[in-house]
Amino acid sequence: METVAVLDLGSFTLKAGIPFNFPSDGEPSVVVPTRVAHIDSAEDKSKDTNGDDAPIQVIRRANICSWDGLEALLYHTLFRLLGWQETEEGLLIVSEPLFFPRADRERLTMLLFEQFNIAGLFMCEQSILSLYSVGKTTGIVVDLGHGKTDIVPVIEGQVYYPAARRLSYGGEDVTEYLRRLLQQQEDTAFREAPTSELHRLKEECIRIAESKEAALSEECESSEYQLCGRTVSLGREGLQLGEALLDGKVMGIDAHAVAESVLGAISSHPDPAVKKSLVENIFVCGGGSAVPGIGPRLLREVGSLAPPSLQPALCPTPEYMPSYSVRMAAWMGAAVLSKVVFPQNHHVSKYDYDEMGPAVVHKKCFA
Repeated sequence: METVAVLDLGSFTLKAGIPFNFPSDGEPSVVVPTRVAHIDSAEDKSKDTNGDDAPIQVIRRANICSWDGLEALLYHTLFRLLGWQETEEGLLIVSEPLFFPRADRERLTMLLFEQFNIAGLFMCEQSILSLYSVGKTTGIVVDLGHGKTDIVPVIEGQVYYPAARRLSYGGEDVTEYLRRLLQQQEDTAFREAPTSELHRLKEECIRIAESKEAALSEECESSEYQLCGRTVSLGREGLQLGEALLDGKVMGIDAHAVAESVLGAISSHPDPAVKKSLVENIFVCGGGSAVPGIGPRLLREVGSLAPPSLQPALCPTPEYMPSYSVRMAAWMGAAVLSKVVFPQNHHVSKYDYDEMGPAVVHKKCFA
């Protein structure tokens, strides 16, 4: 059987790997930024993408911004980092973001079969895959991503789209909010810090208070951090970043808070039994899930808003799944699913593609 590779297309990083013996080998072997050096075309794939030009973002807020950049990034990942050999291309399982346009799905399918000559393809929505990683097919997925936050009810392995919603803020907005907080300090070197340095600092200092009230009233001791080779002192700012991650209004973004959106998505389903299944399986994943305490805090907020008939609970994480790896839940779920779809021929084969064209992906993967 051909080699199977798993790809998770994120706005901040692309996760890739070959699922050998999941769950013992349950993490992607390759995690690369979804950025490439500026390119005019992807025709010369033999050239490195480490030129002097400023890098461009290939995927931003779950949208593909550069198809040439994506082709170069995929080539680098599959053939250089994962070790695929040309003329010996294998099978791919690819995660796709919520609300991925139908036309983009077909264009990605065409790219993979025409330019990469893959032997077979299966695509699946990220929230479904995230639940698979913890052995669930029903639950509500809270994906705290880099460029957006998705709230997705999944029922028996299918997204319930009428209640799914995307909040227009994510980790990159929290990073820029940190820049604004630093602007209140007098040293201009901090205000002009590179985004990559601010991202690192954000991950070091962000904190989640037990409640909104605690975030305002809690005594905060300042801690010292390094930024651009200098020392910066931050205290309450860490709590402010945590509040911003849970509610975009803190940053001045006109959007609902995460807890409100979770309850709204659950309440919009008409079946009380389904509501109960969803509220008892809240799964927090994505990069923001790595912030300590965010799951329990979200659970308390949803519980305070929910009626007595709905008792929220976090989706339990299996013992084999380290807590830090939930940020890669979509990749892990795809690795699980790959053990089923390819042996049972549920994927789009090269024959299927040649016979029916790129539109076959809707029939084979999303019917």
